Amino acid sequence: MTEQHPDASSGSAGRASARRRSEEVYWTLRKEIVDGVLRPNAPLVEDEIAARLGVSRTPVRESMQRLMADGLIRSQRRRWVVHEYTQEEVAHLYEVRAGLEAQAARLAALRATPEEREAIAGWRERMTSPTADSLCDRVSSNDAFHDSITAASGNRRLLEMIRANRLFHFNKRIAALYSAEEIALSSRQHGDLIAAVCAGDADRAGQTAREHTEYSLEVILRKLF
Repeated sequence: MTEQHPDASSGSAGRASARRRSEEVYWTLRKEIVDGVLRPNAPLVEDEIAARLGVSRTPVRESMQRLMADGLIRSQRRRWVVHEYTQEEVAHLYEVRAGLEAQAARLAALRATPEEREAIAGWRERMTSPTADSLCDRVSSNDAFHDSITAASGNRRLLEMIRANRLFHFNKRIAALYSAEEIALSSRQHGDLIAAVCAGDADRAGQTAREHTEYSLEVILRKLF
């Protein structure tokens, strides 16, 4: 049996801890950008972020490189800033999402277990209320609701791709732009999607998911550009 040097385990633990901190910083900053907390063209100062998150500059620097690769930030005059998407870029993102969401809904309708269908049906009251008062809860629940459908597809890669393309989704900034009529239509689409998936109607589930994503794009382009 090979004897392990006592420093080896501590070194391995240290590297694992460093990777964990880097992941936490990356996902924190990514969420802040995607949710609109960090707005387009906002400067990102590594020292300030490190102090705010209670970490060294190393995980922040590593996270910046990943966020740049994601297209979420860019280097401008030797500093990092949040990328401001053009109308064309937003449209392209949603065209990709429409295809991914439609396929996820189709597969969910075909593959969801009875337990998963019950869980998806459990979202109905929260995700179909047409009143403005429900918006705050809708914003906080929207990702989890759509993730529950994608997870039921049984395709983890599909779930990862949808999450990676989740920009300009239903966050507080976007929700504030919706009129009462637009909230009502979005609510009906959620209800139709739930019904189709739970009924095992793959074609209707896919079509409804695509229409819902395309409608979201329509609202965003009309209100933001």
